[in-house]
Order: sequence, then C-alpha cells, then structure tokens
Amino acid sequence: MAFKLTSDYAHFSHPATIYSSLTYPVPPKTAIMGFLGAIIGLSEYWKLENLLYSVKINSQIRKKIFIFNGIKFALATNFKLEDGYQNSSEKKQFYRELICNPSYTIFLNLQNIDDKLKKQIILNLKEHKTAFTPYLGINFCIADFEFIEVKNCQKITNDTLKASSFVLQEDFIFEQDNYEARLTSARMACNVEKGRIFKDFKDFVIEINGGKTLNAKNSGNAYNIDNKVVCFV
Repeated sequence: MAFKLTSDYAHFSHPATIYSSLTYPVPPKTAIMGFLGAIIGLSEYWKLENLLYSVKINSQIRKKIFIFNGIKFALATNFKLEDGYQNSSEKKQFYRELICNPSYTIFLNLQNIDDKLKKQIILNLKEHKTAFTPYLGINFCIADFEFIEVKNCQKITNDTLKASSFVLQEDFIFEQDNYEARLTSARMACNVEKGRIFKDFKDFVIEINGGKTLNAKNSGNAYNIDNKVVCFV
C-alpha cells in the first residue's frame, strides 16, 4: 500500500539526541511508525516494528534555518518568580533546519503486522481519519496525507535495479549517470523498542532532487509498484 505525505515544514532529528539542529532529508522508518501510531491512536508505536517501508521524494528537498529563543540549561535557575522577573542572560538562540514543503510517497508492506492494526491503518488512511494529530518530526509541522490506490505491484528479481530516492548504502552502485543526481547519505534507525530505545541503524544513500533514480544491487526486497522501483527496509 502507499500514501502521499505532505506538510508545510518537516524536521526529522537523530533519535539519540534530545535536540538536533540538522534534519534527515526523509522520514526514517521510526518516524513513519510514530505517524501511523498517531493515525490509529497507538501510543506504543513500537508494536509496528515488523512493518517494512520505503519512501520516494516527490519534489526537491529545500531547507531553511528556523531560529528560536530557548533556555541554555534544562534545569535553569533563571526564573526569579518570587522577584517577578526572568534573568535574560540564561537565554540562548537555537538553530534548527526545516524542510520546506516536503512531499513524500510512503510505501508500506504490512504483511507482518497484527491484522487488527493493519485493518485500522488502511481504513484510517483511506478515510483520512486520525486519532491523534500527526506531524512530521516536530509538533508544529502538522502533516497531511492522501491514500494512494496501488494498481500493480511486482517483486523484482533482477540482480540490479534503478530505485526511487533511497537505497541501502551497501547496495548502492555508483555509476557515471549518478553525476546528474544530488546524493547524500544518512544513518537512520530502522526499529525501536518499548521505552523509545532505537536500534537497527542502517546507512542509506538518498537522492534529494526527487527525480533521479539510484543504481543498486537487489538485496531481495525490491518491488515495482505502479512503475516506481522501491526497496523496502
């Protein structure tokens, strides 16, 4: 199955950090698990760890820097409540990358997910319903989505392929035609346990223009879905 995922802005930070100024160019699998949890009202979204996903970037990744005022220390002593003022010397400006007008097509393989959860995910995506407010990384990046009816899905058996948007770094094949692509790499978590313990980190190569394909080896999880070649992880 597939759905389109959009927002005015997005920020996908590294899960090992409390605060990160940089963003991944695409939502990691763990972010999609959290998004689907919000769709169906499942706060324990780690229960979706057996899903497989892939992502296609629909338009060029563009970023801007967002600046906001914060407090230097988590347990700051700058609040002088009894005296009626706040010590401004303890404040600091923080910088955060935001993706502008992100648009992704998310592909899901739900065959290993509990049937009840699977049916609820499909139903809510089709009917554009959510239990919680879905967002893309930060709570002010409110997300919108649109279910996509898949008409044709075939597993690819060729040894090599041209994949949309991202592949595992270990499968990536650099060839001359990749010079026309804008590539970046990212190390992202592919699973999470109870208690928000992130695991199964993998390295990816990502094409951020949203138009070029990536040459890659077929590691066995590649599919042609409505003429888009995607690799599930």
